[in-house]
Amino acid sequence: MMNFLKRIASFFRGGGTASSGRYFSIYVQSRRCREPLVGQIDLLNEVSLTEEDDSAYYTRKVLHTTGRTRCFDQVEVLVWFNKDKQLLRQEVWGGTWLSEEEYAQAEAEFQARLIEAETPKAEE
Repeated sequence: MMNFLKRIASFFRGGGTASSGRYFSIYVQSRRCREPLVGQIDLLNEVSLTEEDDSAYYTRKVLHTTGRTRCFDQVEVLVWFNKDKQLLRQEVWGGTWLSEEEYAQAEAEFQARLIEAETPKAEE
């Protein structure tokens, strides 16, 4: 009985296997602002059951740009998962879906554009 109570207490403290694989990262790029965005889906709290035949879970996320380029936008992402909470498909409005590698490249390009925009141009 005591071992059972310790396991329950460990679950609520975030220990054990409850946190492994808990988050699913999503990477998108705003079409209007050309700013790469990253977000996370909490697979324990942010997914809902769906009645579709091919998927078991569904969620919707809205990611906002930072406004650093004086461009404000949001990208809506719909994601469906199977019963094991593995990605089945996604839909993106206002942007494009990126892989982790594509996100890293887009982020580097975005930072370079920011530096270029902030650098004063020498008069000729």
